[in-house]
Amino acid sequence: MEQEPNQKGAALEVYDKFEETAATLSERAVQLKTQLADKLATGASTIRQRSSDTAKIDDAIATTKEKVADAGDRVASGMERSAEWLRDTNMSTIKQGLARQVKENPGRTLLIAGAIGYLLGRAFKRKDA
Repeated sequence: MEQEPNQKGAALEVYDKFEETAATLSERAVQLKTQLADKLATGASTIRQRSSDTAKIDDAIATTKEKVADAGDRVASGMERSAEWLRDTNMSTIKQGLARQVKENPGRTLLIAGAIGYLLGRAFKRKDA
C-alpha cells in the first residue's frame, strides 16, 4: 500500500518540523547550559570575594563580643546582688513576705508559681534530652 503524494509531502513536512524543533531544543539546551555555567562562575567569584573580605566579619564579631561581655556583666551583677540579698535576708522575713503575698494576691501567686514550675521543668527536660 503506497502513500499518495500529498501524504508523503505531509509526512516529510512533519519530519522537517520535528527536525527543526529538535535542533531548536538542542540549541536552547546549549544556551541554558552556558548561562547556568556563567551564573555559577559569577556566584563562585562573589563568594570568594566576600569571604576574603573579612573586615566586616571582624567588626561584627567585635561588636558581638562587646554585647556578650556587657550582657554577661549585667547578669553577673544581678546574680551578685541576689546572692548578697539572700545572705542578708532573714528566712523568717522571706516566709512572712510570701505568706502576705499569697493572702493578698492568691491568683497571681498561683500563676507565678505555675510559670516558675513550667520553666524549671523545661530547663531540666532540656538538660536530660
